[in-house]
Amino acid sequence: MEKNSYTIGITGHRHLPQERIPALIAEVQAFYEEKSAQYGFENIVVLSSIAEGADTVCAKLALDSGFRLVVPLPMPVDEYRKDFMETAKIEFDYLLSKADEVFVVEPTEDVPTELSRGFFYRQAGIYVVKNCDVLLAVWDGVEKDTKDGAGTWETVKLARGFGKPIH
Repeated sequence: MEKNSYTIGITGHRHLPQERIPALIAEVQAFYEEKSAQYGFENIVVLSSIAEGADTVCAKLALDSGFRLVVPLPMPVDEYRKDFMETAKIEFDYLLSKADEVFVVEPTEDVPTELSRGFFYRQAGIYVVKNCDVLLAVWDGVEKDTKDGAGTWETVKLARGFGKPIH
């Protein structure tokens, strides 16, 4: 990321209630407009692993706002695509093609002897939190840990631990 940029990290749930999506879009657009007015759209970078659900919605809105998209992936593209429904793979590929940068995150925690996909998702979440100025969390407010520490709540908890503002 450039030093003069303002970076918004994205975390959120994969499964969004359909009836909440219009309100979510309006809320995210308002947040993006506020940040654009503060920093200029050309200076804003959005960090998103573009998983199905909230990540995808927020990434598309970021591109619509003229922001740059940087995609830190938890694993190589071909492996990561296995976690997407067929219809979502089209959006995923589109967003990848529009990203300024796409890379696989290197683990920052000790690699466990029994690897899980969740471990790699957590590493992507850590990267996003460490490298953002604010975390935009599309989160239901439930504080429930997962086995691998890779859920939306754990990413919010990481941001709190790093003293990052959360919207």
